[in-house]
Order: sequence, then structure tokens, then C-alpha cells
Amino acid sequence: MKVRYSLPLTAAGLLFACPAMAQERQGDPASDTPQQASSAPGDIIVTARRREESILRVPVVATVLTAETLERQQVDDLYSVAGRVPGFIMAESVGTVGIQASLRGIGPTSQTPSVDQSVSLNVDGLQLTQGFAYAAAMFDVGGIEVLKGPQALFFGKNSPAGVISIRSADPTDEFELITRLGYEAEAEEKLGELIVSGPVSPTLGLRFAGRFSDSEGFFRNNGVPIPNTGNVAPKYRKFAPKRSYILKGTALWEPSDSYSARLKLNFVDDRTEGNGGDGQLVYCPDGTGGVPPLNIPFIGDADCTLDRYTQLGDFDPAFWPNISNGGVPYMDSRQYFGTLEQNLDVTPAIRLTSITGGYSLRQNNLIRGSGSSNPTIAADFEFRNRQFTQELRLASDFVDSPVNFTLGGFYQYAKFESDNNLRANTAFGLPPILQSARHQIRTYSASAFGQLLWKLSDQLEIGGGARFTNEIRRHTEQNGLAGYAEVDLLVPRIEANNLSPEFSVTWTPTDDFTVFGSYRQGFKSGSFNTIVFIDENTRADFGEEKAKGGEIGIKTRLFDRSLLFNLAAYRYTYSDLQVGANEVSPTGGIILRTVNAASARVQGIEADATFYPRGVPGLSLRAAVNYNHARYLSFPNAPCGNGQTIAQGCDQLFNPATGRFTSQDLEGEPLVRAPDWSGNVGVDYEGDAGPGLTFGVGASAVYSSSFQTNLVGYDAYRQGEYAKLNLNLSLRSEDGWEVSMIGNNLTNEITAALCSNSNTQNGTVFGGQLSGAPNQGPAGGDELGCVAERGRELWLRMTFRLSDLFSSR
Repeated sequence: MKVRYSLPLTAAGLLFACPAMAQERQGDPASDTPQQASSAPGDIIVTARRREESILRVPVVATVLTAETLERQQVDDLYSVAGRVPGFIMAESVGTVGIQASLRGIGPTSQTPSVDQSVSLNVDGLQLTQGFAYAAAMFDVGGIEVLKGPQALFFGKNSPAGVISIRSADPTDEFELITRLGYEAEAEEKLGELIVSGPVSPTLGLRFAGRFSDSEGFFRNNGVPIPNTGNVAPKYRKFAPKRSYILKGTALWEPSDSYSARLKLNFVDDRTEGNGGDGQLVYCPDGTGGVPPLNIPFIGDADCTLDRYTQLGDFDPAFWPNISNGGVPYMDSRQYFGTLEQNLDVTPAIRLTSITGGYSLRQNNLIRGSGSSNPTIAADFEFRNRQFTQELRLASDFVDSPVNFTLGGFYQYAKFESDNNLRANTAFGLPPILQSARHQIRTYSASAFGQLLWKLSDQLEIGGGARFTNEIRRHTEQNGLAGYAEVDLLVPRIEANNLSPEFSVTWTPTDDFTVFGSYRQGFKSGSFNTIVFIDENTRADFGEEKAKGGEIGIKTRLFDRSLLFNLAAYRYTYSDLQVGANEVSPTGGIILRTVNAASARVQGIEADATFYPRGVPGLSLRAAVNYNHARYLSFPNAPCGNGQTIAQGCDQLFNPATGRFTSQDLEGEPLVRAPDWSGNVGVDYEGDAGPGLTFGVGASAVYSSSFQTNLVGYDAYRQGEYAKLNLNLSLRSEDGWEVSMIGNNLTNEITAALCSNSNTQNGTVFGGQLSGAPNQGPAGGDELGCVAERGRELWLRMTFRLSDLFSSR
């Protein structure tokens, strides 16, 4: 019998993180052929510098998840990946804003879809930086590598916090036909997958994969709207039904030893009913009753707790003219993307690589703008994003020379379009549309990069390189309330030039020990605010965000390579952070928009250990930890919460028009989504279950200390510390079948990484609050709404490798 046991359990002094983006060279990582886990790892190969190198010789900090790990632990989205990478947090935002990803506390906080991510997503060489692309489920993946820290040299702009590199599975050398069926009990989710892969000719391999899932929803909506207020009971009590299709195709052509071409095509179709990205109220400081003089209990049915239950209503079309989807909130998206990678060996030691990429997204959604059973406003969005990218790269591999190089260039054209309609509930005498705007942003980006690697000796290597980027963005806007007349924007065009250098030193005195150090710079593009209507007197632009700093570390293989231990320390400074902040408008009012208003320092220690006991074949133990100290060095004019008093810190940026302050100073405060401690531990074991059978047992757990979920920074807005436990059992046969039971988050911890504050108790739009004053006003302070992450999952999964079944007969 073979038994696999995997147990990441959090222990504050025992957890270790993973420095090294790596992949074990134990055959084709994309192969779906079941393999017995070895007691000791094979040689680990990294691709962090866009060339295959030993893990010990690359000065990089990262985490890797192999295809086997992804399949065994049912890792099928980036939320699951985040749970296995210390310091990596995914937060779901509202509507078209999509996912907000943070690494070491660096990530976006602004509620606008035109803000690029700080953690770049790279899929088969295609770089994606808009949040909604991160929400697509992952399927048929060959491996995932998470690089930490600025990665501008090889991955370009919009990677100041790191890069998530996903490589989909390639065609196999032999014919494979795989089908998988799954059922999850808590959300009543049905899953079906089909994979066909193999050679068509000696030079051409093809792989096709399809996935379908249909979920009733993990959460429950028990909202009870007030009669005759323009809202009705929710159509879907299970929150929220979702249907998803994924189709993938790969063609790998290798007509000669010197040339290869790899084509990757993807289609993702997601539809969610009853939820447009809505959250649940988790904090109600002044109760749930009505506020004078209206005295309407807008949140009278709310439990104000982060749990499995939410209280939301649907829209009555009679009071919401021309509202989409019959007044039922929803999200609908289609994504098409792909790459063509070509490699040509110009000489035996020089390779030319071309990566051509394309991406298209169309997304529609309807969201409850005031987050209760009795919404007064609704956000109705249509969002489109298209991009084309081309990268050329020339790299050397001179065996007899101490110097090697990489040279390259990159071009991107992107077109961003967003139609935003802010609707209102006419039952309260409000106009049917409060705002209507159509935004378009065109991006033209070009960069050149290069690196020299010089081996001063067999043990010592120095590296140096840089990337220069020029980027132009053009913004246009039409006012939907004026017949879509073009708005004469104050700043319709921005241009940025950035030089990001990188230097490294690597000392490897033996094959099993390395000391490294590196200095890096990076940046994130500037853009324009597009979530609301921008008038001709308001600046919509914000500039680039910059990062600089370095890291040092050691990498070791001890006790005949049965123990792998790595340790790294880092310190980075981020300037001109893109954050939501208050500013005085030319007319004297206060507006909240994305600006370059803050700077921060992020420093910490990461470590990892993996142990393969020689006396127990099939057993391995692992652990990972990240201590991260992320604080604002400067953040004047940070937004106050509605109802935040002077005594509570709202004592900055005085507004003479109102006689009140409008902002607070967050210097020294922790960044959003920046826990001080995070980590995981694990145990794996395998053994024979009889002739031709393998039995596997697994368990995993992750830990995070508390962190802030909102820029306002109240203690009540923090996500508390948590630990999530995962278990799995499997039995598989050499004949090609496998049965698995998987339990994720068995502790059923309901958590949220991004929350929004608003005057929900008084219907969002009816005021009654005073900020920057001695007292709060009759509506008191803000309520807090959060988009919760899915809780416990209980999966039964059956896999049939039909090609193995046929070949065994």
C-alpha cells in the first residue's frame, strides 16, 4: 500500500516560507500519468531568469506548486494557491474591479477597474494585470510559480510585489484520455472534466481539455426586504449559483532540434446569478434600527456577523426603470486568451524566443450598491478589456565562456472600455439614474531589457541588468446623462518613462550550499480613475508606483540531500503608492480618488524546510513561514470613515466650506492585507495498498495573523487571525482509476480580505453623518460590508484514465 499524508499545521516558531521558484526535474511535469512520490527530490530547475538553471544558483525568492500538488489538493483557483503561499492574499472586490491580489502587503486598495495589479499574473507567457482575469478558475495546469518582490527585469511593468507564473499542461508523449467527475456537498457543486492528449505525428502533439462546473452556492441569503420600498425577496436563497465552462487547447510542434512552436488557446465562460459581487454586513456600530427623521430600518434584518448568511434583496423593476436581468443581481463574463511561443536555436549556444499574446474580456454585472435587503442604489456595469503583446528574447548559454547574456524587447497595446450606470430607487423619490459614464483607456507600452551573467569563478557569479519602459495612456469619457457627449478632461493623456535595474551576487561553494544577494527596482503603471463620472474640473489621472530594495538568503541541501532548508531576508521601499485618498476639488468640495499619496516600507524574513527521512521511504515533512513588517512611511490625507470624529483621528485637510476635517494621517500604520505572520506546515506519506494499488492520505493547514481589510484603519475593520485545515484521502490503481475524498477548510473559517465602509444604516444616500467634527451626527459611524471567501468544502472525486484502462486489457 502507498499512503500519502500531507499536513501543513501552523506553529509560530516552526513555519518556513519557500525561497526558490522551482520545478523538480522528474519527467514531464505536465504528464497526468500517476507516479509514486519519491523519498528524495530530483534536481530542481528554476525559470526565474527565463532560462533553466539549478535552484541553488538563482538569487530569487518564490514558491512552487507542482501539477501533482494542484491535482491532489483540488487547487483550482488562485484563492487556493494563496492559501499555500505565505504572505499571498487574494481579495474579491466589487463588480468589474475583480480580484485584488497582495503579496507581502503590497496590492491595490482602490475600487476602480483601471488600476493595475501589483502582483502580475503570467499565463503561458501572457502578462495580465486587470483584476477580473485573476478570478478565472484554473484547470489542467502543469505548475505554478510565485515569485516574490519586484520582477521588472524579466516580467516588466506591474510586478512591484511579485509575479504568479502559471504554465498549462503540454501534450504528452503517449496518448491519454482522462475524465474526472466531482461533487462538493456544502455548495452542491457538480464538476466534470475531460482531457485528451498525445502525439499526432513524430513532430506534432495536441492536447484538448474541457471543464464544466455548476454550483448552487455555499452561502445563504435570508434577506427580508421592507414591503413597498422598491425591493423584493431574493430569487436565489442559496448564494450564489454559478456555472462555469473552460476550454483549453495546446499544439506543440517540434519539426527539428533547433525549432519549436507552442500554441495555447483558452476560453472561460462564467455566470453567477443572485450576486454581482455583493458583500455582507459584518459590523454595525450603531445597531440596525432606523435613523431619524426617516426612521426606515434599511438593515433591520442584518445579523452584522461575518458568517455563512447574508441579508440582501433583489430590485423591483417597477421602481428601477430599465434595470438589467429583471432586477436580479448577476455577473457574466467571457474571456478568450492565448499565446504562441516560438523557440529557434540560432546557434547551439544562442536561442531566440518569440511570445505573441492576446486577451479579450467582456463582463457585465449588476450589483446592490448599498449592500442590504433594501438597496437605494444599484451599479450596472459593462466592461471590456482587450490586449495584444509581443516579446522577443535572445539568450545565450555559452558553456566555455564565463559570460552569458539575455536581451529582449516587449510591446503591448491594450484597450479598456467601461460603461458605468449608477441607478437609484425611485420609490424614495430619487432619479432613476444618478450617474452614467463611458470610459475608454488606450495603452501603448514598449520596453527593452538586458542582463549579463558573469562567472568570476566556478563558485561566484554576478549579474546585472535593467529594463527601460515607455508607456502612454490616453483617456476619453462620454457623459451618458448628456447624450454621451464627450467630456473635455483636464488630463486626457499621461506618459511615463521608467528604468528598473537589478543586480545580484551568487556564491555556491558546493553543490549543496548557496549564499545570494540581490538589489531590485520595479514599478506599476499609472492610469485614470474610471469607476465614476469625472467632470471637466477634476483630474482623473494618477502616476506610477515605484519600488526599490533587496534581499539576501541561503539555500542548502543537508544530510545527503534529505533536508532542504532555505532562508531569506528582504527590505523594500515603495514610493508614490496608488491609494484611495481625499483631495479638495477646484470647486471646494472633497473627492475620493486614486492618487500617489503614500509611501511604505516592507521588510521581513522567509524560510522553508523540507525533510525526506531516509529510513521511511515515501515520507516527507515540510514547513513555511513569513514574518512581514509592512507599514506606511507616509500617508497624509488618507480617507476618513463617514462619521469618524476628530478624536478618532479625522483631523487632517480642513474643508472651509463645511467647517470640518476630511482626512487622517496613517503614518506608521500597517498596510491593508499585510499580516505580520503567515505560514503552513505539512507531512506526506505513501505506501503500497496491494497489487497495483496506492493509498493516499493528506492533510494541510495554513495560518495568518490578523490584518487590516480597509484603508480607514479601525481595529473593528481587521480580519482576525485564523487557521484553516484541509484533509484528503485517495485510492488509485495502476489500471487507471482513482477515488479521492477532499476536505478544504474543515475548520469552516469564514474570512474576508477586503471590506468597504458606508452609511448603510441610513440607506447610503440619506446622510446624517458628520466626519471630522467633534460628534458623529444622528447616523453615527459607518457600517462595514465584506465579500467573504468560501468556507468548508467536502469533495468526492473520481478520475478515470481511460487510456490506461484500455492499455491494461
